[in-house]
Amino acid sequence: MKFNDTAPLLPKPAGPPPWLAKLAEDATLEGAVLKRPVQGRETIVALLKEAIPLYEFQNFTYRGDVGESFFMESYRAQIQGVPVECAVWVHMNAAGEADAILINHHPLDAALLFSRLMWERVGDRYGDLYLTGAQAAALAATR
Repeated sequence: MKFNDTAPLLPKPAGPPPWLAKLAEDATLEGAVLKRPVQGRETIVALLKEAIPLYEFQNFTYRGDVGESFFMESYRAQIQGVPVECAVWVHMNAAGEADAILINHHPLDAALLFSRLMWERVGDRYGDLYLTGAQAAALAATR
């Protein structure tokens, strides 16, 4: 059983996740689609604005606080017809700000596609964060 199969779908969210409005200036973003961690609110917001339109849909199965220090989202989605599942963990610091975000896209073929598409969208500014088409193809060929 896949993780996202363990709960029913939630109603479509009315807006962005609550942690986004509380993103710390020095927040860090890590993810399976990234070559390295990303530092800083401005960069994280710019990347999220480019990433969200890649999804054809997002069907959430979990979305809410986990204890006092974490927020979690889990959803099924699709990108260019390729199914993708995603888990997002957000740590909230003592000031109530989101200071660390971890986004895990899976399976691997979907993560490789997502990374390549992001490189195509933001390569001029943030190309060092994502896989080029050739890099994604080379990794896919090794599977």
